[in-house]
Amino acid sequence: MKNSGNPKEKMLAVLLILLILGVVMGAILSKASLSYVERQARRQGRLDSSIARGVWNAFVGMYTLGTIIICMNLMLLLGLLGAYIQSYRRTKSSFLLGLIMFLGVLVAQSLLSLPILHVSVGTVLYRSNIFTILPNLFETIALIILFYLSME
Repeated sequence: MKNSGNPKEKMLAVLLILLILGVVMGAILSKASLSYVERQARRQGRLDSSIARGVWNAFVGMYTLGTIIICMNLMLLLGLLGAYIQSYRRTKSSFLLGLIMFLGVLVAQSLLSLPILHVSVGTVLYRSNIFTILPNLFETIALIILFYLSME
């Protein structure tokens, strides 16, 4: 099959598609899980006061943002994994095998970081604030850089 088009443009298109998929997946996962959590909180009478509703509204925003960022990371990691596995099949490079294992660990870390997991295993309140989201945001930036360098 003939390769047509600018490789940098293709890489940027793939990067953009992965990020958009991550945002969409994160928004859907967040919306679905928040509706479940809200039903549980209402059933237990935890959202009856105006203070509780204010806390809930702040929680929803950070929870959604955190979920979206982690899902973007997952999509970038899966894209990188796919590219490295494809390269490994061609070259059988032990370095690429190491990168694949490294990315596998990062995928597990991202999955375990999803807020829905924390809430579903009985954590009283997922700590959703800027300091829980910033590390994931820095990971996103690092993965974008790695994605760009890997596609060179």
